Amino acid sequence: MSVVLARVDDRLIHGQVVVGWARFLEADCLVVANDAAAADPMQRSLLPLAVPPHIEVGIFHVGEAAQQLALDRYRQKRVILLFATLADALGFVLAGGSLAALNIGGVRYAPGKTQVKVAVALGSDDLAAARQLDKRGIALSMRMVPGEPEEPLIPALEALPQ
Repeated sequence: MSVVLARVDDRLIHGQVVVGWARFLEADCLVVANDAAAADPMQRSLLPLAVPPHIEVGIFHVGEAAQQLALDRYRQKRVILLFATLADALGFVLAGGSLAALNIGGVRYAPGKTQVKVAVALGSDDLAAARQLDKRGIALSMRMVPGEPEEPLIPALEALPQ
């Protein structure tokens, strides 16, 4: 299994992931690790429709995704691993999943969230998850599209007004 990108994007599968990242990274598999998407029959049927037929799609509960990737089910694939939240990513790691780096690409603003970057707004649960992931040595960066430079997340969080 080769995870070529682990990404937090609250939209999960959409054009930016499929056209931008999958093409850039030559990914042939998208794995969604999100309990809500895995439990929703409509999302399970609609999300794969946004993907060309040559790209495999797996939609799992967070713990299931950790198990599937640990079992090397996708060993021969170039996988983009997608989470809706940083809390999902932390849950994946706590369930035994392995992450070296995590891209935070798109988390929309909502009341109670702090705007960190134009396309990244994090709630208190995401901020706590980010700090836990950082303590585990996982490199956290923000980057919407491949042509954009990476920006480390933790220094951006530390620069926020308290």
